[in-house]
Amino acid sequence: MTSRFINGSWRTRLVFISIMTPFLSLAFMLSQFLRSSPAVIAPNLRSELGLSVTELSGMPAALFLGSALMQLPVGVLLDRFGPRQTISGFLLITSIGILGVSYSYSAIGLIVTLFITGCGIAPVYMGLIVILSRWVPRDRLAAASSIAVAISGVGLLLSATPFAWASSLIGWRETLKLIGFGVAILSFVIWLVVRDRPPGSTHSNKKPTSLGETARGLIKVLSDTRLYGLAAVASVSVGSFLSTRALWTGPYLNDVFGLDIIDRGNVIFVLSIAWLFSALIYGPLDRLFDTRRGVVTVGAIIMALSFVLLSVNRSESIIVVTGFFVLLGLSASFSGLIFAHARSLFPDTHTGRAVTAINLFIWTGVFIVQVITGEIVSFFPTDELGRSPEIAYQTMFSVLAISLFIAVLIYRRTEDIPPSKDIDI
Repeated sequence: MTSRFINGSWRTRLVFISIMTPFLSLAFMLSQFLRSSPAVIAPNLRSELGLSVTELSGMPAALFLGSALMQLPVGVLLDRFGPRQTISGFLLITSIGILGVSYSYSAIGLIVTLFITGCGIAPVYMGLIVILSRWVPRDRLAAASSIAVAISGVGLLLSATPFAWASSLIGWRETLKLIGFGVAILSFVIWLVVRDRPPGSTHSNKKPTSLGETARGLIKVLSDTRLYGLAAVASVSVGSFLSTRALWTGPYLNDVFGLDIIDRGNVIFVLSIAWLFSALIYGPLDRLFDTRRGVVTVGAIIMALSFVLLSVNRSESIIVVTGFFVLLGLSASFSGLIFAHARSLFPDTHTGRAVTAINLFIWTGVFIVQVITGEIVSFFPTDELGRSPEIAYQTMFSVLAISLFIAVLIYRRTEDIPPSKDIDI
């Protein structure tokens, strides 16, 4: 009887998961698309609006700043109202932001609307992680998170060559208008079909914690020193990859190799494929080697080495530099393991707050990395066409590599709970 009950329970869960997954995946794809699309059109924006290097780096930085500033409020909302209501409500804000971007004709207009867009997509990833932590056994959370990250990688692919094609065909403004209206529809669908917890969950009928209790719980999580090793490697690794993928790859390929929008999109597409593939590879590695810290360490070191190769590259071959970007993509998608590592250190009652804290550090890190890399590149004078010299990008890649090596040293001090000893509590 018990076996039949368990099988029936899992069949019910699978039905719900199969209904929720496509729409949550679309939301996650959207967030990845929005964070990555500036890389393709950045040189076009620079010439169309006459943007300086600082203004150019400030646009995606504004998006990530919006996401960073909303992490703590969103964490409280996730614990208080659940992922379903939080994600669907914030997607409406995202829709407004995207439409605002499509109608902006100045640097300040783009920065403000991208900031609003960043606020809107803030709860998507950590809301999904919270849902997974409630629907999936703890020892399978890393694999499930990695699969979710891999699926979201479709958003990276769409922000590369397909977005470049659409921008060439109907213009980037019209493309974003269509996306903005689609996001509003997605918001309603998610509110309709998503469920925060499995049917019959022992937590489903509990009274929500008060805002004061939630805030105290968040303070308790932030006071745990183990969090900061995770934060170091998460913020620097995600910040370095997203800053490179979402902002600097396009200008680098334009300024150093003279590639047009389609060719830039093709290279970024290959980089995105590599990142998506790595998300699938990383998923089972923690259980295979029975360590999360070890897998993350190796991935971060390889990622740092790829930046070293980019910084010392003297080849004029686009195939060679694409190979370096592929290595970067193959090594960079270990964020699911970081969140699983964090999940193993904190009880279920603090999952939302722990994920919130990590996300706070990640998006703050992305913002800081983009600002710093913008200052590095802008330090070197541009030519008459506004192109930055190769040494500017090489210096930037060197700084990212050094930062990753330092982050790994800090992360190695964090306790590692093997998946074989990480059981549901």
